[in-house]
Amino acid sequence: MRIGAFVAAGAIVLAACGGGGGGKSAAGNGMAGMAMPPNTAKASAPVATNAVLITNFAFSPAAVTVTAGSTVVWTNNDSVQHDITFDGGKIRSSVLNQNDTFSHTFPTAGTYHYICSIHPFMHGTVIVTG
Repeated sequence: MRIGAFVAAGAIVLAACGGGGGGKSAAGNGMAGMAMPPNTAKASAPVATNAVLITNFAFSPAAVTVTAGSTVVWTNNDSVQHDITFDGGKIRSSVLNQNDTFSHTFPTAGTYHYICSIHPFMHGTVIVTG
């Protein structure tokens, strides 16, 4: 009796989910995918600022331009910890909690790439001009 109830319940779930073998594709049942515009996103141009916010697991702006001798300040607006680790590891913050800041002065012109080592998908760049 229990097996029969189990089979009956399974058949009801299968029918409700459209698994009854009707052979309709998603397009045939009104569930066709939404038309999405083509991905035309380009790398954002560097912004002339010395303030970078960490918000929603991203550095904003992701690329900044400053002149040599400038100090850049990062502020963690997220409720989770982040850090700033530059390529080569010579420039590195401690772990930043919410509302913590990290600053670094860039004396030499160049392009400096960094990540959050806790969340390595987070990338940023500081471009220092002469």
